[in-house]
Amino acid sequence: MALRLRVIPAVIALSASALLLSACVPTEPTPSASPTTTSPSSTASPTATAPTASASASSPTASAEPTATAAPAPKATPVDIACSALITPQEMYDFNPNYVLLNNFTPAAGSTAAAAVDMQGTACRWENGTSGTTIDVSVAQPASSSISSLKTNAGASTDSYAGYFSSAGGTGTAQVFTGPYWATISSPLFSRASNATALVADVTAALK
Repeated sequence: MALRLRVIPAVIALSASALLLSACVPTEPTPSASPTTTSPSSTASPTATAPTASASASSPTASAEPTATAAPAPKATPVDIACSALITPQEMYDFNPNYVLLNNFTPAAGSTAAAAVDMQGTACRWENGTSGTTIDVSVAQPASSSISSLKTNAGASTDSYAGYFSSAGGTGTAQVFTGPYWATISSPLFSRASNATALVADVTAALK
Protein backbone atom coordinates (compact mmCIF):
# COMPACT_ATOMS: atom_id res chain seq x y z
CA MET A 1 0.00 0.00 0.00
CA ALA A 2 2.78 2.29 0.96
CA LEU A 3 4.51 1.39 -2.27
CA ARG A 4 1.47 2.23 -4.31
CA LEU A 5 1.19 5.53 -2.60
CA ARG A 6 4.78 6.29 -3.51
CA VAL A 7 4.28 5.37 -7.04
CA ILE A 8 1.30 7.71 -7.54
CA PRO A 9 3.20 10.82 -6.53
CA ALA A 10 5.97 9.79 -8.86
CA VAL A 11 3.58 9.34 -11.70
CA ILE A 12 2.00 12.64 -10.98
CA ALA A 13 5.41 14.21 -10.89
CA LEU A 14 6.34 12.66 -14.21
CA SER A 15 3.07 13.80 -15.71
CA ALA A 16 3.63 17.30 -14.48
CA SER A 17 7.15 17.29 -15.89
CA ALA A 18 5.84 16.14 -19.23
CA LEU A 19 3.29 18.86 -19.22
CA LEU A 20 5.91 21.44 -18.42
CA LEU A 21 8.15 20.19 -21.20
CA SER A 22 5.35 20.26 -23.68
CA ALA A 23 4.55 23.76 -22.65
CA CYS A 24 8.11 24.88 -23.26
CA VAL A 25 8.40 23.51 -26.82
CA PRO A 26 7.45 26.30 -29.21
CA THR A 27 4.82 25.37 -31.60
CA GLU A 28 5.82 25.94 -35.28
CA PRO A 29 3.45 28.37 -36.77
CA THR A 30 1.56 27.01 -39.67
CA PRO A 31 2.84 28.85 -42.69
CA SER A 32 0.07 31.05 -43.90
CA ALA A 33 -0.69 31.01 -47.54
CA SER A 34 1.53 33.45 -49.27
CA PRO A 35 -0.48 36.48 -50.28
CA THR A 36 -1.66 36.17 -53.74
CA THR A 37 0.01 38.76 -55.85
CA THR A 38 -2.75 40.42 -57.65
CA SER A 39 -1.45 41.64 -60.91
CA PRO A 40 -2.92 44.98 -61.58
CA SER A 41 -5.64 44.55 -64.05
CA SER A 42 -4.26 45.79 -67.25
CA THR A 43 -5.96 49.06 -68.04
CA ALA A 44 -7.28 49.07 -71.51
CA SER A 45 -5.23 51.51 -73.44
CA PRO A 46 -7.47 54.28 -74.69
CA THR A 47 -8.63 53.54 -78.16
CA ALA A 48 -7.30 56.15 -80.54
CA THR A 49 -10.39 57.70 -81.98
CA ALA A 50 -9.90 59.37 -85.32
CA PRO A 51 -11.19 62.89 -85.13
CA THR A 52 -14.54 63.07 -86.83
CA ALA A 53 -14.90 65.79 -89.37
CA SER A 54 -17.25 68.26 -87.84
CA ALA A 55 -18.96 68.93 -91.11
CA SER A 56 -18.25 67.64 -94.51
CA ALA A 57 -16.66 70.42 -96.41
CA SER A 58 -19.11 71.21 -99.09
CA SER A 59 -17.44 72.06 -102.30
CA PRO A 60 -18.45 75.49 -103.48
CA THR A 61 -21.18 75.28 -106.05
CA ALA A 62 -19.84 76.26 -109.40
CA SER A 63 -21.79 79.21 -110.62
CA ALA A 64 -23.46 78.65 -113.97
CA GLU A 65 -21.62 80.14 -116.85
CA PRO A 66 -23.42 83.11 -118.31
CA THR A 67 -25.51 82.10 -121.26
CA ALA A 68 -24.63 83.92 -124.40
CA THR A 69 -27.63 85.92 -125.48
CA ALA A 70 -28.37 85.56 -129.14
CA ALA A 71 -28.38 88.83 -130.98
CA PRO A 72 -31.90 89.84 -131.98
CA ALA A 73 -32.77 89.14 -135.59
CA PRO A 74 -32.54 92.25 -137.75
CA LYS A 75 -35.93 93.84 -138.21
CA ALA A 76 -37.59 94.90 -141.41
CA THR A 77 -38.64 98.47 -141.98
CA PRO A 78 -42.42 98.98 -142.12
CA VAL A 79 -43.80 99.99 -145.52
CA ASP A 80 -46.83 102.26 -145.63
CA ILE A 81 -47.96 102.42 -149.25
CA ALA A 82 -51.46 102.05 -150.57
CA CYS A 83 -52.38 99.20 -152.91
CA SER A 84 -53.84 101.69 -155.37
CA ALA A 85 -50.45 103.43 -155.47
CA LEU A 86 -48.51 100.24 -156.27
CA ILE A 87 -50.74 99.56 -159.27
CA THR A 88 -53.22 102.29 -160.02
CA PRO A 89 -56.76 101.42 -161.14
CA GLN A 90 -55.91 102.86 -164.54
CA GLU A 91 -52.81 100.72 -164.86
CA MET A 92 -54.78 97.61 -163.96
CA TYR A 93 -57.53 98.61 -166.37
CA ASP A 94 -54.93 98.89 -169.09
CA PHE A 95 -53.71 95.42 -168.18
CA ASN A 96 -57.19 93.90 -167.97
CA PRO A 97 -60.37 95.92 -167.39
CA ASN A 98 -62.12 93.07 -165.54
CA TYR A 99 -59.92 93.31 -162.42
CA VAL A 100 -61.03 95.16 -159.31
CA LEU A 101 -59.10 95.79 -156.06
CA LEU A 102 -60.42 93.93 -153.01
CA ASN A 103 -60.83 95.91 -149.81
CA ASN A 104 -59.86 93.06 -147.47
CA PHE A 105 -57.19 90.50 -148.15
CA THR A 106 -55.49 87.92 -145.92
CA PRO A 107 -52.59 86.20 -147.72
CA ALA A 108 -52.31 82.42 -147.61
CA ALA A 109 -49.75 81.10 -145.11
CA GLY A 110 -46.40 80.45 -146.74
CA SER A 111 -47.02 82.79 -149.67
CA THR A 112 -44.74 85.67 -150.60
CA ALA A 113 -47.55 88.09 -149.74
CA ALA A 114 -47.80 86.57 -146.22
CA ALA A 115 -44.04 86.97 -145.81
CA ALA A 116 -44.35 90.64 -146.77
CA VAL A 117 -47.09 91.16 -144.17
CA ASP A 118 -44.86 89.54 -141.54
CA MET A 119 -42.28 92.19 -142.41
CA GLN A 120 -44.91 94.91 -141.86
CA GLY A 121 -45.24 95.41 -145.58
CA THR A 122 -48.23 95.82 -147.89
CA ALA A 123 -50.21 93.04 -149.56
CA CYS A 124 -53.01 93.55 -152.10
CA ARG A 125 -55.34 91.37 -154.17
CA TRP A 126 -56.98 92.13 -157.45
CA GLU A 127 -59.72 89.83 -158.63
CA ASN A 128 -61.28 89.24 -162.02
CA GLY A 129 -64.99 89.97 -161.66
CA THR A 130 -65.81 87.42 -164.37
CA SER A 131 -63.47 84.45 -163.84
CA GLY A 132 -62.49 85.00 -160.20
CA THR A 133 -58.81 84.72 -161.13
CA THR A 134 -56.64 86.70 -158.72
CA ILE A 135 -53.46 88.77 -158.88
CA ASP A 136 -51.63 89.25 -155.57
CA VAL A 137 -49.20 92.14 -155.19
CA SER A 138 -46.93 92.73 -152.19
CA VAL A 139 -44.04 94.97 -151.20
CA ALA A 140 -41.81 94.98 -148.10
CA GLN A 141 -38.54 96.47 -146.94
CA PRO A 142 -36.63 93.55 -145.39
CA ALA A 143 -33.48 93.84 -143.32
CA SER A 144 -30.48 94.15 -145.62
CA SER A 145 -29.08 90.89 -144.21
CA SER A 146 -32.20 89.02 -145.41
CA ILE A 147 -32.10 90.10 -149.05
CA SER A 148 -29.48 87.55 -150.10
CA SER A 149 -31.63 84.70 -148.76
CA LEU A 150 -34.74 86.08 -150.45
CA LYS A 151 -32.98 86.24 -153.80
CA THR A 152 -31.73 82.67 -153.40
CA ASN A 153 -35.33 81.45 -153.00
CA ALA A 154 -36.86 83.77 -155.64
CA GLY A 155 -36.48 81.38 -158.56
CA ALA A 156 -34.62 81.81 -161.83
CA SER A 157 -33.49 85.19 -163.10
CA THR A 158 -35.27 86.37 -166.23
CA ASP A 159 -34.65 88.66 -169.17
CA SER A 160 -38.28 89.84 -169.22
CA TYR A 161 -37.52 92.26 -166.36
CA ALA A 162 -34.73 92.78 -163.84
CA GLY A 163 -35.83 90.11 -161.40
CA TYR A 164 -36.77 86.47 -160.84
CA PHE A 165 -39.60 84.13 -161.77
CA SER A 166 -40.87 80.85 -160.33
CA SER A 167 -43.97 78.69 -160.75
CA ALA A 168 -45.61 76.28 -158.30
CA GLY A 169 -49.09 74.78 -158.08
CA GLY A 170 -50.29 76.49 -161.22
CA THR A 171 -49.34 79.97 -159.95
CA GLY A 172 -46.46 82.02 -161.37
CA THR A 173 -44.63 84.53 -159.15
CA ALA A 174 -42.48 87.45 -160.28
CA GLN A 175 -40.05 88.93 -157.75
CA VAL A 176 -38.00 92.10 -158.06
CA PHE A 177 -35.56 93.91 -155.77
CA THR A 178 -35.44 97.63 -156.31
CA GLY A 179 -33.61 99.88 -153.86
CA PRO A 180 -34.41 98.60 -150.33
CA TYR A 181 -37.71 97.04 -151.47
CA TRP A 182 -38.76 93.49 -152.24
CA ALA A 183 -41.85 93.30 -154.48
CA THR A 184 -43.77 90.23 -155.64
CA ILE A 185 -46.67 89.63 -158.04
CA SER A 186 -48.37 86.22 -158.15
CA SER A 187 -51.20 84.95 -160.35
CA PRO A 188 -52.44 81.84 -162.15
CA LEU A 189 -52.28 84.08 -165.21
CA PHE A 190 -48.49 83.95 -165.18
CA SER A 191 -47.47 80.78 -166.93
CA ARG A 192 -44.15 82.44 -167.82
CA ALA A 193 -42.21 85.52 -166.74
CA SER A 194 -43.22 87.66 -169.74
CA ASN A 195 -46.89 87.52 -168.62
CA ALA A 196 -46.00 89.69 -165.60
CA THR A 197 -43.76 92.22 -167.36
CA ALA A 198 -46.28 95.08 -167.58
CA LEU A 199 -47.37 94.86 -163.94
CA VAL A 200 -43.76 94.48 -162.71
CA ALA A 201 -42.96 97.76 -164.50
CA ASP A 202 -45.89 99.51 -162.78
CA VAL A 203 -44.85 98.35 -159.31
CA THR A 204 -41.18 99.14 -159.86
CA ALA A 205 -42.05 102.68 -161.00
CA ALA A 206 -44.20 103.21 -157.89
CA LEU A 207 -41.23 102.33 -155.61
CA LYS A 208 -38.77 104.79 -157.17
